[in-house]
Amino acid sequence: MMFTSVRRSVPAGLAAVLVAGAIGLGATGAEAASLGTLEVSPATGTDTSGMTVTTSGACPGPATNLIVSVTGSGFPSDGKVVVSNSPIGTYQTSPAGGIVVPLTETMRDYANEAGFQTLQGRYDFTLTCRGAFGSATYGDFGAPIWFTSNTAYQNTDPVPSVTATTTTLAATPASPVVAGTSVKLTATVAPNTAAGTVQFKDGTQALGSPVAVSAGTAALTTSALAAGSHSLTAVFTPSDAAVYAPSASTALPYTVKVKPPTVVTAPKVTGTVRVGSTVTCSATFGGATSSTYAWLRDGSAIGGATARTRTLVAADYPHKLACRVTATNSGGSTSATSPAVTVARGPALKNTTRPSVTGTAKTGKRLTAKPGSWKPAATSYGYVWKRDGHAIRGGTHSTYVLTRTDKGHLITVTITAKRSGYANGTATSKSVRVG
Repeated sequence: MMFTSVRRSVPAGLAAVLVAGAIGLGATGAEAASLGTLEVSPATGTDTSGMTVTTSGACPGPATNLIVSVTGSGFPSDGKVVVSNSPIGTYQTSPAGGIVVPLTETMRDYANEAGFQTLQGRYDFTLTCRGAFGSATYGDFGAPIWFTSNTAYQNTDPVPSVTATTTTLAATPASPVVAGTSVKLTATVAPNTAAGTVQFKDGTQALGSPVAVSAGTAALTTSALAAGSHSLTAVFTPSDAAVYAPSASTALPYTVKVKPPTVVTAPKVTGTVRVGSTVTCSATFGGATSSTYAWLRDGSAIGGATARTRTLVAADYPHKLACRVTATNSGGSTSATSPAVTVARGPALKNTTRPSVTGTAKTGKRLTAKPGSWKPAATSYGYVWKRDGHAIRGGTHSTYVLTRTDKGHLITVTITAKRSGYANGTATSKSVRVG
């Protein structure tokens, strides 16, 4: 089996000790480059005999010699040489052209030489291509092994690597929304082969139960986000933590506004709908913090009519009257308009002071009618003079000149009080006898 190489240059001082007949060590060696991997055989074992390392290829042309070292728990940080500076030609060649280098001792032997007894964890072999003399090196081949106990080893990592995951979160519709809106949260987990569940959260509060991931996505729809600012996240938990790592999305800011007011009871004009009466615009809204009113005559707003109540005037008769209510809160406004109602004529004017007749009640004299007082006040009057209760022809003015026909009879005047938008009121004066 081939392994990823670990680059390691043998320190110049260590090489100087090991090189047989080394001379001229003052030259500076070039930085070793990774040339390939080593195959360790047997791939697994109990460390009862020496291993063999085989390079994945040949050393570069300038190299004539090699050194093999090992690093790991218990060994010096710069490595222990397990094969000293040796000519490459003394070793066999593999079918692929690699160099086959037997190790003459076991790992336990090398550990004893380094001054420790327990082999554990990862150890890395490095074969360095070099010259016979000096410190120049021409690259490395490398391979790791793992001791799972003090005697057993293998050339594969006993702890399999865990694949990292990423989780991203999206929300639709986009923020801001009003309270009660159905919001869909979608988490995307990569790689999409990662199985597990996603827990959606609002801050530290879980939103519903964990949702299974399918083809890299998990989704949750909720209408429970309250008005205010939210920090939404999606947390992925893998089904097999030995294969995939957990991950969490970055927080997604999300704003939910107060829902605009809702109509609870539709607007309605209440009260007696006739001139002179006061009517009320009755309506109720849920969630409103304030309300405004507008009165409409035949569908058009009446200038200045913005109170909840309205006293109907003559101009309202006989038109269609409605009211519009606009309720508002921080989330917006909602308007509703009442059905229109027809404004009726006001009641007949009411006489509060009886009409009277002034002047001398004799033939040839002029009598004058006083209309009295009316509520509401009249704006014009009509007159009918009567003789013994019967209308006198032509007697329709505010004054009347008595004739010989009137002598000895009772004269009265009937007043008709008039005001726009109201029914007429009538009242009759006391009678006077013409002498």
